[in-house]
Amino acid sequence: MSTVPSSTSYVDQMQSTGNSSAFAPSMAMGQKDFLLLLTTQMMNQDPTKPMDPTSFVTDLTQMSQLESTQQLNKSMLAMTAGFQNMQVMQAASLVGRAVIAEGEVFNHNPEYESHFRLDSEEPLTDVKIIITNEKGVVREMDAMGTLNAGETNVKWDGLNDDGGEAAGGSYKLLAYGYDADGNIKGIKTVVATSVYSVSVNTDGSLKLTLSTGERVDMSAVREIG
Repeated sequence: MSTVPSSTSYVDQMQSTGNSSAFAPSMAMGQKDFLLLLTTQMMNQDPTKPMDPTSFVTDLTQMSQLESTQQLNKSMLAMTAGFQNMQVMQAASLVGRAVIAEGEVFNHNPEYESHFRLDSEEPLTDVKIIITNEKGVVREMDAMGTLNAGETNVKWDGLNDDGGEAAGGSYKLLAYGYDADGNIKGIKTVVATSVYSVSVNTDGSLKLTLSTGERVDMSAVREIG
């Protein structure tokens, strides 16, 4: 004897079992699907009230433009990825190279004077440069009376505030001055260093890790040795 489930148990079973997504139609419509839909509409239209063919042409044109735009976006994404890969390959050749780049940390050799640059966007007065290490302030220098806009070369003789010779190692720069209104302004410092490694940011831009441990953007590099 066969048994027939009640309508309630049948509905419950259908809701609790099976993969509904497997039977769901695709939500994407291509140009082929669109043409089939228009053809079907024309075949089933009311002969006494024919559909306006102009709307067909307009809809078809819009569909074609949409597909062309999608293809163009795919091509642009592929070109962008290729350009980023090329940038990475070019930047990889910088590893180990000497560079002049925006940075605050430099390595000092007691046998030589240390050279660096100050980069100001506007003229500044009463400019001071503070050189520090892990122990604190090593030297405070009055760079000059007035610092012009642009880059200016500066050198450190390697002496500390007591007149003694500073040991070799890593030092950090801090520079500032005052604008025409008397406001204090920080000054970019540009140092000689080398590239330790190259990485890629999430937006595709490149980041360089310098030998001093600082991480700067590729745009921070001024010269490559």
